[in-house]
Amino acid sequence: MATFTIKDVTVKERILLHLARFSNVLPGQIYNVPFDLTQDGIAMVVGITRAHASIDLKKLGETGLVMNWLAHQKGARSKRLVYSITKEGLTRAEESKGRLIQEGIDIDVLLDMRRCDPETKWNSLSEADRNVFGKVCVLRVPIPRDTFPPTPTGVLPTDAAGMASIPRETALRYLDKVSMDTVRGWHSWAADYWLEKGALQERLYHLVEAGRTAEAGKFARAHQYELTSNPNEDLLRSLGIINQENPGNDTILWMRSQTAFACKSVDALKACYKDLRKLGSPMAELTQAQIDILNKEYEDAANCADNVYAQTRHPAAAMLLAKALLCMGDTETAESIVIDAIEAMERIGDVTYLDEVLRARAEIAYSKGDRDSAVALLGKAKAAAPDYKKHELQFLADAIAKPGTAVSFT
Repeated sequence: MATFTIKDVTVKERILLHLARFSNVLPGQIYNVPFDLTQDGIAMVVGITRAHASIDLKKLGETGLVMNWLAHQKGARSKRLVYSITKEGLTRAEESKGRLIQEGIDIDVLLDMRRCDPETKWNSLSEADRNVFGKVCVLRVPIPRDTFPPTPTGVLPTDAAGMASIPRETALRYLDKVSMDTVRGWHSWAADYWLEKGALQERLYHLVEAGRTAEAGKFARAHQYELTSNPNEDLLRSLGIINQENPGNDTILWMRSQTAFACKSVDALKACYKDLRKLGSPMAELTQAQIDILNKEYEDAANCADNVYAQTRHPAAAMLLAKALLCMGDTETAESIVIDAIEAMERIGDVTYLDEVLRARAEIAYSKGDRDSAVALLGKAKAAAPDYKKHELQFLADAIAKPGTAVSFT
């Protein structure tokens, strides 16, 4: 006699088992009906598409096992079609439940994984389905459910928009059950997936987690500006691992230094300074200038940045020097440095630091009492700046636009 498994449970049976959990919700209830009783909610729990759910719910309604009505879902303004199990449907669901229990099948495992024990769930999955669940476990960003094949032995959690994701805590418990090589393989798949989608930071993260750090380094260098335009602790960590595994690249170290400066991480900057100094890179002294600025040691910062600027005439050195000078109140010298920086940027065709130049010019204009020019320059700076800087620039512009308001740029 063939063994009865989860695969043998029909979609209609799953729907009835799910609705049986909400048998107390009846047609008289038109407010605060759970999302679980909408077509989207049912589809999500049972692991099918909304269209599939609609077809089977209609058939169940025709046989008197399910009823529907219009009601307000909790938190929603408009009414939606919701479903509840009938007395006949509840009897059918109890029969199915008894049979499943007799066969040793856990109802919670059969339905939404959010309701069941992760270990029990993982052990119930086939090898092919574990591979799908594992891939979703390593992802940090939900992706379309239809990216993956069907998972007959388990319902992959999917939201109303059709995006698959597994709660982080649950995902970590799953990942603990497999080898590191297997996890790295899933990260490798994710890295290639995000390459096609153009999500640079997600690709970098998964390349690092997959152990493909040499490739991650090449990728980071190829997308230096785009990545450092979104500085955060996650990027800082990825660049740190790349440097540990493949030391000696001053571009990676300078990217990490820029990211650490934006994140105000003095410890990470000190580590970058140490490694850059070993390489004999002039960027070591710029990193020291960044450390000094964060520590409010502006005169030391100006000296370091000035030394590098005298050697390289690089816009990065010019802008750090200008920043330190402005913090010291030396507006006149800062203005001449900013003019030099503009000429340097034009000479090498690099507009990377344009927003910083415009911000510095706005600060200089404000210090001279020209509030209108300061506001205009901040608007231009905002247009040129990466997203993470835009809020601060708008805040400064709004504050300066109010007559009599004192504004600090530091």
